[in-house]
Amino acid sequence: MAKQRILIVDDEEDICMILSYSLQKAGYEVLVAHSAEEALELLQSPNSLIASSPIDLILLDIMMGEMSGLEMAEKLRSDIGRSHGELLDASLLDIGTPPIIFLTALSDEDTVLQGFQLGADDYISKPFRIAEVLARVAAVLRRTEASRREGDEVIRQEGENCIVFEGIVVNKADMSLKVDGEAVVMTRKEIELLCYLLTHRGQILSREHLLKNVWDSNGFVMERTVDVHITHLRKKLGQYGKRIITKSGYGYMFSV
Repeated sequence: MAKQRILIVDDEEDICMILSYSLQKAGYEVLVAHSAEEALELLQSPNSLIASSPIDLILLDIMMGEMSGLEMAEKLRSDIGRSHGELLDASLLDIGTPPIIFLTALSDEDTVLQGFQLGADDYISKPFRIAEVLARVAAVLRRTEASRREGDEVIRQEGENCIVFEGIVVNKADMSLKVDGEAVVMTRKEIELLCYLLTHRGQILSREHLLKNVWDSNGFVMERTVDVHITHLRKKLGQYGKRIITKSGYGYMFSV
């Protein structure tokens, strides 16, 4: 079985060395970039080591040189929105961008939420313990794989590789969304949340329930993260956004 591949993006060489050694010892294949620019070049180059095999997860520092980790994540998302493969090799994008865990010395809530808005799956505050890093990496990879399996099951249930509700069409094969025939750019986590809401139509889902089943959270992700993602979904779904109903004191429901 091929090793899972992790890309470390951090401008501190000591941190890269420690993370690389620990992750390799834990059985992962590791690549390192010392800037966001270097990482993007690595991801975009058809001749890079990544072109022949996808990245399974990115450990991404927020505070770097000219381009921050947040800016890199946003660029990855915008590049994918323009084309599944025009700027990034299509083999890397079976679920949009690879899952991202931010490494940050910034612990303020706004920075963390901005990261989640850009599709981040988790964040780790510096200084960190290696045991925590390994645990969180394993958790994100585990739930990413589970999401793929659940997506395959949903595809079989829906019958045509899609979840369809009125003018909403989610293609689980390439994690894309169309609303009334128009393609809509979504982060991976937004797609996962929408799929969960659609496959549980008519059910009231608490924030805690959504965190557990969409984020697989064990208390690392704030409940406000759900609210932020729901707000984005409503905007991106246009006229169908009103289908996502807030049940005060209970949670959210996608109405039928």
